[in-house]
Amino acid sequence: MEPYSTEVKKLTILVLIFMNLLSYSQTKFIGIAMSANLPSGWVVQEENYGQILLSNPKNAAGIMFIEHGWTTEQMVLEKMQQEILEEGWQASLATDIMELDNGDLIALYQGRGNGQEIVVVAVVSRSKLWGRGGVMTVVLVPKNSFNDDLQDLAVVISKSIKYRSFMNTKAEQSADIFKGRKLIRYSAYYSSDFNNTVSVGSNSKTTIHFCLNGGFVIERYSDLSASGPGVDGEAWSNNSAGEGLWSLMDVNNYMVLRLTSNAGEVSYMPIERYTEDGAYYINDDKWVIGGSDLCN
Repeated sequence: MEPYSTEVKKLTILVLIFMNLLSYSQTKFIGIAMSANLPSGWVVQEENYGQILLSNPKNAAGIMFIEHGWTTEQMVLEKMQQEILEEGWQASLATDIMELDNGDLIALYQGRGNGQEIVVVAVVSRSKLWGRGGVMTVVLVPKNSFNDDLQDLAVVISKSIKYRSFMNTKAEQSADIFKGRKLIRYSAYYSSDFNNTVSVGSNSKTTIHFCLNGGFVIERYSDLSASGPGVDGEAWSNNSAGEGLWSLMDVNNYMVLRLTSNAGEVSYMPIERYTEDGAYYINDDKWVIGGSDLCN
């Protein structure tokens, strides 16, 4: 059997009748700067930064909103399958990827997940307000419970998405703290066997530069050394770097750094506390702030 094409094809889905059969309410979310129309019975089960899970006790399906940083159509085509696999669903493309009349992209995947045969409907929306990225609406359902109404549901919800700015007035003022500066995190690890005959040690340094124009540069360095029989004095090191856009969000009076890399990855860094010696604690890690030689 010929594999399904990742070339985008035009698709027009008539969902007006389906929309009239259900009652919708506009729901504003915290984990993603967006709101969307949810049909009656669907509630937020879990909400994290960049990902929201919805459930309905009367429906075997689940709905997810997954934030993405994809910029081009080609990147969307490449990343959709990758995102499906990263969620732990062993599903492959079962239809051609179609373009809806509003520019959203839709595809169906089939495979296994949670120990059963599943169908995954994925609709990718891109935000003009954000400048890059958007949200992928996913409907996950056991294969024996799948019907066309669930595909229509994914389309209707995706089309209803309204994006918000990440930075409100408070966040914009707080962002001045980071502009033209950098955060640095150091970490070290050491381990040895019971007799101290073999030991392994590592050090790493991560630096994030926050540029005035909204861009960021991240630099990572790590080294590893080992000593013992056959490995005495062995050492390895690694350097890597990345770039993208940064913003600061105010989420329930907590400041959260949001990074979107040029590779399309989105990450959140919730700031848990700040100490007078210039340290920020993010995800239990200590980051030290200082002036940036790259983004001053």
